[in-house]
Amino acid sequence: MTRGEGQEPNLPQDPEVPEVSPEVEQANKYFEIHLEAETWSQAKPEQKAGALKTAKQEITSLPIHISPANEDRIQDAIYEQALFRLRVNTKRELLQAQGVTSANIAYGPQEQYGDLMFGVPLAPRAKLLLTGCYALGVIR
Repeated sequence: MTRGEGQEPNLPQDPEVPEVSPEVEQANKYFEIHLEAETWSQAKPEQKAGALKTAKQEITSLPIHISPANEDRIQDAIYEQALFRLRVNTKRELLQAQGVTSANIAYGPQEQYGDLMFGVPLAPRAKLLLTGCYALGVIR
């Protein structure tokens, strides 16, 4: 067979279109019918990849029991945590995740903090998804 017969030519990839990782593709599918779909879709692929990597590190550092029964919930928690990291500029949700239990400005700015869950500020939806996934003997 000579060149060009039945073969696609190797065209260089457009430098304007970044390659999307399989992890980002899976997350894109998750967020297709999500309340925060617009927030996710507006992020650049490299921002999504970074948020997913950070979220995975944070979630897998928790004392969770990884089993076939928990895998989908843990993966969804990673997606929610990644979205949370992209939305870090939403002050109220960030403060809640950091453990702020009350704030007062009557006598100057004051905040009271509760304990962070295992030292990681978790997205509220990620925290909810991980309920029941913690290893035995772990106190929440």
